[in-house]
Amino acid sequence: MGKNKIFEGFRVLAKYKYLIWILSFKELKIQYRGSYLGFFWSLMNPLLLLIIYTFLYVIVFHNPVKTYTVYLFCGLLPYSWLQSSVIIGTGSIAGSSSLVSKSLLPPEIIVFSKVGAYFLNFMLSLPVLIIFILLFKVRIGFPLVYFPLLAVIEFFLTAGITLFLSALNVFYRDIQFIIMNLMTFLFFSLPIMYFDNNLPPKIRHIIYLDPIAYLMKCFQDIFYFNMFPRPFYVLGVLLISLLFYIIGYSYFASRKELFSEFV
Repeated sequence: MGKNKIFEGFRVLAKYKYLIWILSFKELKIQYRGSYLGFFWSLMNPLLLLIIYTFLYVIVFHNPVKTYTVYLFCGLLPYSWLQSSVIIGTGSIAGSSSLVSKSLLPPEIIVFSKVGAYFLNFMLSLPVLIIFILLFKVRIGFPLVYFPLLAVIEFFLTAGITLFLSALNVFYRDIQFIIMNLMTFLFFSLPIMYFDNNLPPKIRHIIYLDPIAYLMKCFQDIFYFNMFPRPFYVLGVLLISLLFYIIGYSYFASRKELFSEFV
């Protein structure tokens, strides 16, 4: 992997950043075009999941933690961004034959716009989280300064995974269906619906082999526990997200010349 290849993905992002944002906004508008409630629908999926899981864990299983709903929402929102971006983004290149074969723009912009659109969805959902935090009287304060950094980390992690999978899916179309099921499994394997200190140590160690678990933990720290995330966690997920991005972009770049033949 040459030095130029390593930094090429960052140069493309910098060069086309305004176009990527415009396409991300356009992608978001297209999703809700013709609907009366518009962007409100972006809140419906996490809200419905929140209601269902709160009912199960608080009403059915008698969870004693009164602020459980807030804890759940703190992990649910960033995971929804990751999940939606990866699922939709995996099929984005294979489903954009005209753009890939006729456009002079780099095809990776298609993937970036998907990740960007669901980032905007994530940002639109944050006021709802803040409302829940205030309703349940959960303390919130200075640890929020870490939020922009965590958002950048998740962007690169999500973009790296999606770039790799979208390129792979061009040649092996089963990938998009595998990913849909895998993302559901991943959701239940992360400390989103449950507190990790309630798990047996052996299970906890297995869960934290997944770097995404540390990212979810950092979001929970700043929004729910009102504490600064542990520097080791932040540095670890930052390095891993950059590594995933470099690997994902490098694979995408090495295969994109062949896309037009297969889409």
